[in-house]
Amino acid sequence: MCLHCLGDDSTQVNPEGPRRHHPSEVTERQAIDKRIQNMRNLKKQKRKLNKRFSRPSPLPEPGLLWT
Repeated sequence: MCLHCLGDDSTQVNPEGPRRHHPSEVTERQAIDKRIQNMRNLKKQKRKLNKRFSRPSPLPEPGLLWT
């Protein structure tokens, strides 16, 4: 017997509504959050490298160059 032939609309095999996504599917919001997190990490790394390389190299003493 076909389910479409019953004529009863209250029972459906696949009711419409929020579909459960497969766990491996990434939602748009999750993708946005991941991009934001990556950008923050890049900013942290850039700040760290700027601090590291912004220090001037120490000037050698003049007497050491001429010996």
